[in-house]
Amino acid sequence: MSATVVEENCSRGESHRLKELKYQQVCRLDRVMSQDIRISGRPGSHFPTLVIPMYKLVKIVRNRLAAGCVLVRDVRLNGGAASYVLQRGAEKAEYNDVDLIFRVDISCIENGSERVKEAVLASLHDMLIDHDDFPLPACIGFIEDAYVRKMVKVSNKADCWSLISLTNASGHHVELKFVDQMRRQFEFSVDSFQIVLDQLLAFYSSEQPQFDSYSYPEILAESVYGPFELALLHLNKRLIATHSPEQIRGGGLLKYCYLLARGYRTDDSLDFSSLTKYMCSRFFIDFPETIQQQKKFVSYLRDHFSRDEEKKSQFLSILYDVVQNSTVCLMGQERRQALDLIRCLAQVELSAQQISTYAGFGLSNSHWCEGIYNKHLFRGIATKKNAAMNSNCLKYAHPSFLFSTNAVPFIYFLPYVAHS
Repeated sequence: MSATVVEENCSRGESHRLKELKYQQVCRLDRVMSQDIRISGRPGSHFPTLVIPMYKLVKIVRNRLAAGCVLVRDVRLNGGAASYVLQRGAEKAEYNDVDLIFRVDISCIENGSERVKEAVLASLHDMLIDHDDFPLPACIGFIEDAYVRKMVKVSNKADCWSLISLTNASGHHVELKFVDQMRRQFEFSVDSFQIVLDQLLAFYSSEQPQFDSYSYPEILAESVYGPFELALLHLNKRLIATHSPEQIRGGGLLKYCYLLARGYRTDDSLDFSSLTKYMCSRFFIDFPETIQQQKKFVSYLRDHFSRDEEKKSQFLSILYDVVQNSTVCLMGQERRQALDLIRCLAQVELSAQQISTYAGFGLSNSHWCEGIYNKHLFRGIATKKNAAMNSNCLKYAHPSFLFSTNAVPFIYFLPYVAHS
């Protein structure tokens, strides 16, 4: 299978995008693929948590796809887990989700995306069989409700792919992406790596599934950003690089701010003052309404900072700065509403962390200035004088917040914050 990957890239004159893994990297990949992953049932569903090594999950899904007459060209590890395998000094590195790419042929078969969905649900059903104390559900739809976090299907002239995300209670979600063709496969160079797993999976199935520095499978990694060594340099030096962010859904805006919050810095050879304008423009094209922006911000915070609450405020501060300085596509009122929403989220996060002082938001250095909380900081928060009289003021379940529906009609209470 690796030979097939080489042939595909060489035929396009792109062999510089490939690199064979070293022994230490193969060992790291083995640890990732051998570790148990936990697929959690939705709270209240009473479905058990499914625990299975990742390589076995890949094997089950692949077999189910084959049973549904879906051809799998190869399987790849992508995203943060792939970067972890390749990164220098990766022992201290962390990653959020586990991203697996199944390169499939679904555009040429009838109901290809539906067959993929059925294969994944059947795989979860197969794993449930091992739980003898749990009765199998009468309808496979119950399995979808219990374990599937989100599903996406894209089909047009340039793209044909689907995504099924499986829930993990601690935030390590399992993302299964089934790709026939995809115009844009990365946001930034540091997340552009794809490691072809077929040789490792074949090694696991061999009679002697142990390897050492003298005998280990030859595994290829590819950078879909461009030259492999350049992308690896960006990863090891923690540099942010991309091109044409207007091609990315959401413009890569949130990932850009996430990387900055994680200590990455921009590549000096690129004009990020221009790139951030494209990021903001694409983001507000894809999420034009304030309620859409809120849902996107809230879900991103939940998915990427579930184990690092302190970074949320830093991320929102950076996001505020970027939106304030680089947004050129919005009218004045729309821009103020977007900034107000980020301020609101930041206050909720600081309140949740029981911080009594916080910033006079929006300074260019992206840091909070200390100051006592004051209701007048946020547009749309009623003053004490008119709070009791104004019938258009809505008091929500968060202490300290009283929003005026006249001033900011689309900002709502943020329900994901839990107070004990």
